[in-house]
Amino acid sequence: MKNLVNENLDDFLFESRKSKGDKKFSTVMHHWKQGKQHIGKSKKYVPKSKKGMRQALAIAFSEKRKMEGK
Repeated sequence: MKNLVNENLDDFLFESRKSKGDKKFSTVMHHWKQGKQHIGKSKKYVPKSKKGMRQALAIAFSEKRKMEGK
């Protein structure tokens, strides 16, 4: 059983090694899982379905590409 403090420290160190694009990708997918991810600038949410997951992935990859400057 790991110590809870070490586990949080490992998570923090792993997050600090991620690039800005990777952090944005994780954020978008987290918002989708929470049901808070918007479609573009509209007030519609990405649905919690297989199609919605693909749409959330497309949004996440797009945001990642924007953050990395490519």
